[in-house]
Amino acid sequence: MRIRGKRGQTAVEYLLTTVLLAAIFAGMFGVLQSALKKLFIAGGVVILTPRQ
Repeated sequence: MRIRGKRGQTAVEYLLTTVLLAAIFAGMFGVLQSALKKLFIAGGVVILTPRQ
């Protein structure tokens, strides 16, 4: 009986850890995506600005 509870606790801990890591990686992806978007926009402005 005691082993069954321990397995359930371990499963819940693994599940929560997986969800937490997925959330962290999704947040990191969003930050990187927004940073790259700003860099590409800045590069496009430099490329498309007419030279005198």
